[in-house]
Amino acid sequence: MLLGGMVLAAASCADYSDYNTAPVDELAGANKTLWENISEDPQLTKFVALAQKCKYDKVLSSANFYTVWAPTDGYISNDEYTRLLNSDSAVIVKQFMQQHITDYNHPVSANLDSMTIISLNQKHHPFTQATFDGFTYSAVNQPSTNGLMHKINGYSPYRTNLYENIDSLAGCDSIKKYLQQYDEWYLDPRASVLGKIINGEQTYDDSVMKKRNTVITRIMRADLEQEDSTYCMLVPNNKAWEDAYKKIAPCYAYIKKMDYMDLSKKTATADQLKATDAKADKASETTGEVYQDSLTCYNLVNNLVFSHSYQRNYPLFNEAAANADDSLYSTSRRYLQDADQILDHTVSYEEMSNGIARVIDSLTFRPNQTYNPIITSSMPAKTLKVNKLTSVNIPLENLADRDTLFSEVPAMFKELLFPKTSRFFSYVGVDSADVQGTTGKPEFNFALPGVRSTTYHIYVVTVPEQVRRPEAAVKPYYLRFYLSYTDADNKQQYIVLPQGAKANSKITTADAANTATVVNLGNPGRVHVIDLGEFTFPACYYSLDAYPSLMMMHTESYTSAARRKSYDQQMRVAGVYLIPKEYNDKWANSDNEE
Repeated sequence: MLLGGMVLAAASCADYSDYNTAPVDELAGANKTLWENISEDPQLTKFVALAQKCKYDKVLSSANFYTVWAPTDGYISNDEYTRLLNSDSAVIVKQFMQQHITDYNHPVSANLDSMTIISLNQKHHPFTQATFDGFTYSAVNQPSTNGLMHKINGYSPYRTNLYENIDSLAGCDSIKKYLQQYDEWYLDPRASVLGKIINGEQTYDDSVMKKRNTVITRIMRADLEQEDSTYCMLVPNNKAWEDAYKKIAPCYAYIKKMDYMDLSKKTATADQLKATDAKADKASETTGEVYQDSLTCYNLVNNLVFSHSYQRNYPLFNEAAANADDSLYSTSRRYLQDADQILDHTVSYEEMSNGIARVIDSLTFRPNQTYNPIITSSMPAKTLKVNKLTSVNIPLENLADRDTLFSEVPAMFKELLFPKTSRFFSYVGVDSADVQGTTGKPEFNFALPGVRSTTYHIYVVTVPEQVRRPEAAVKPYYLRFYLSYTDADNKQQYIVLPQGAKANSKITTADAANTATVVNLGNPGRVHVIDLGEFTFPACYYSLDAYPSLMMMHTESYTSAARRKSYDQQMRVAGVYLIPKEYNDKWANSDNEE
C-alpha cells in the first residue's frame, strides 16, 4: 500500500526468519511523525532526552523524509549518555543524532544486499538485512508520516575523520601547529540555504562554512576529510618532528643571493675559464631562512599519507601486502621502503571514520627517497666544439651475453644504469664527424639541477663505442673534469675534480706512466664509472634557477690522422650522478660485503 509517498513492505513472521529480525506491526504509528513515535517509545528515553537538548525534536517533526536507526536505552552507556547530555548542542547533533539518521527511505527486507549508508553527518555505515554498523535490530520498518525507524541493539560510535583528528592531536603539537596555519574557511553553497539576490549577488539565509587545508590537498595530495576514502596517516610526535627537522634543514641552507654561470651563455672552453676564472652570468635570490624552513616542513609532511587502494600499503592497515618487497606508495606518488620500521616506531594506533592514524616517534624513510635524492644529469646543457648530440638507446637484448662490457661497473650502479622500467641502455654521444674541426677537443657541460647543501659523491659513467658496435677498434681516451659552483659568500668557484688534483691532471683508459698527473681507469673497451670523489656544496640550489655545473673535456688535440687513429675523439656519457654521502657509503659497503 502507499503511505506518504513511500511503499511499505508487508511482511509476515516467516519473512523475518531468514535474517533473525523481530517482526513488528508495520502500520502501528503510521499516521504519526517520527518524533511522535520516538517520544512515545519507552525504550528510547535517552534518545528523546538528547534530541530535545539539541532541538532535534523539531527536525524529526518536519516534512523532510528520514530513516532513523535508534539505539535503545540499554545500549547507550550511562557515561556516554551523561557526556553527550552535558555537551554543546552542536556536539550532540553531529556525534549522535546525525550519526543515526539519513535522508530518504531505507527499509530492511529479506532480499536487502549489503550497502553503505551515508548518515546526515556524512559518515559511512554498512547496512545489511541483519545489521546496521554491525549491530542487530530489535525492531525494523516502523513507519511514520515523515520517515521510517529501525531500533538497533547498539550505539554507533562517532569517529572523527583524519582531517578532523588533527585538531585533537595530543603530543603532536609541531605538526598540528604547522598544518593548522594553512586552514581556510569557505562557503559551501550547496549546503547553504539560498536567500535573496541583492545588487546582483546571491545571499544566503543560512550560510554553511567548511574548512579545507592547502598543505593537505596540494602537498600531501590527499582528501583527508572525504568519508568515502580510506587512508593511513602517519603523525610524527614532537620528538619525531624535531629529530627529522634537524636532519632535513641543513640540506636546504640558502644564501640570500646566488650568482651562477649560465651555461647557455658560456663561450669559453673549460681550459680558458680556468685561466681567466669563472664569471657569474645570472643571479637568483631567495628569502634565506624562510625558504629553508618552508622546504624543511614540506619534506616533513609530503610522505605521511597512504591510500588503502594500493595493496602494497596494506601493512599500515594491519593487513598482508600483496607485493613481494616492503615498499609503500604515498599519496605524493613516491615509492618508499622500510615499511616494517614504520610499524616498529608506531606508538599509538587509532581507527578514524576514513582510515587509520598512526602516531610515530621517528620518521624512518630513507633520505635518498625523500628530502635528499640522487641528482642525475644525462644530457649536456651546453657543448663546445660539438655540432650535434645523439641520444643512443641500445635494446637490452642486444647486450645479452656481453657482460664483459660492464665488468668494471660496481654493482651499486647496475640499478641506475638498468632501471626496471626501461628496455634500453641509454647514453648521449657525439661522433667525430660532428666535432667542429678534426683537431677539436669536444667538451660536455652538464647542469646539475636541484643540488642541496650537502655532501655528494660524484660519478660520471662513460661508454665505449663497442656497446653500439662490437667490431669497433678499441681506443683509449684522456679526460679532465671541472666543477663550477657558488660558495657561501656568493663567489664563483672553479675547481678541478677530483679535489686536490693538479690543474693538468688527466683521467684515461690508456696505460699511463705518470701516476702523479694521470689516473688510469684500465681497459678502454669497457663501460667505466669514473669516481670524482666527494664534494660538499656550501649552499642549496633546489627550486632556484641557479645551478652548479660539471664540465668534462678531452685533454688531447687530434692534430694528425695518426693521433685520431690512436685515440678516441668521441665522447659518450650514460649519466652524471651525485649520490648523497650517507647513501653512497651504505651502498658501497653493501657492495663490498657481496
